[in-house]
Amino acid sequence: MQKSVNGPSFIPVYIQLKEQLKNLMMQRIYPPHDKLPTVRELSGFLRMNPQTVKAAYAELEAEGYVTLDDTGSVLVAAKLPNKSVQVEPGIVAEQREETFLSRVPEKSRQSAFERAQGRRRPAILFAECDVVQVQEYAVELEKATGYTVKPCLIKDLEQLASSILNGYYDLVVTTFLHIEEVQKWLDSLGEGNMPKVIGCLLESNLQSIRELQQLSPGSLVGIGGTTWEGAHNFRQSIIKAGMTDLELKIGSMEYPSSLDELLSAKPRLILCTSIVGAYLRRQSRFLPLLIENRFLNAQSVQYIQQCVEGFR
Repeated sequence: MQKSVNGPSFIPVYIQLKEQLKNLMMQRIYPPHDKLPTVRELSGFLRMNPQTVKAAYAELEAEGYVTLDDTGSVLVAAKLPNKSVQVEPGIVAEQREETFLSRVPEKSRQSAFERAQGRRRPAILFAECDVVQVQEYAVELEKATGYTVKPCLIKDLEQLASSILNGYYDLVVTTFLHIEEVQKWLDSLGEGNMPKVIGCLLESNLQSIRELQQLSPGSLVGIGGTTWEGAHNFRQSIIKAGMTDLELKIGSMEYPSSLDELLSAKPRLILCTSIVGAYLRRQSRFLPLLIENRFLNAQSVQYIQQCVEGFR
């Protein structure tokens, strides 16, 4: 049975996206007057429901972090508000003094506290589609937090259903590219005290959109995936983001000759995974590479820690 969006395993995705975009702005990674991706660009690139991005931007505008115009442009506000400043009630769906953590049911927070304090350190399940990528993210997150972090491919989640239902994991973490997919699967398990699903916004996702926006129409863009499926997903993200005036050519480590052909085509920019980037660098030191699966940024790690501490 599909559970309500207000059920214990649900933190609205638009709230998660809003909070992490806000952190990037507060840290001046995206400074005042900087341009953020449009709703179409961000939702398409992250393969996310456009209404989710629209809701996140609407709240950021209501809180004074961004300005929107009729053309769809999203700009960081000239002066960011103080976090302690409250917005008039009723402007957005919830009162501003409520954080996404304060919306978590008290019963859920207490049970997580008992698990974390009474039996073991917090346990996180990190789910992604690429085996190398998910292992790198899990190791990085475990080093940064001291939590137990288990990597899992999304296609293998079913094998861990029993441990999830038995309450072993405090959080399930993935990237925004897969958060809606993972949430839907978790909801399919039925009612119960499920772990929260947290999405990580990779700064490299936003950087990729920015770099692609600056290319002239007709520019050739190379896409290098660890797997052919991953390269194809990269390609679909760019198309769904509305950047259809770019010429796209893909290659994969599964077929090294396809990467050699990619180099021979001399693209203006190559989006690739870290593994493909290392291979391409061995062929030529001077390449316009943008590593798309760069490590989790500090804001994402801090966000995960806040979630765990909020439930303990």
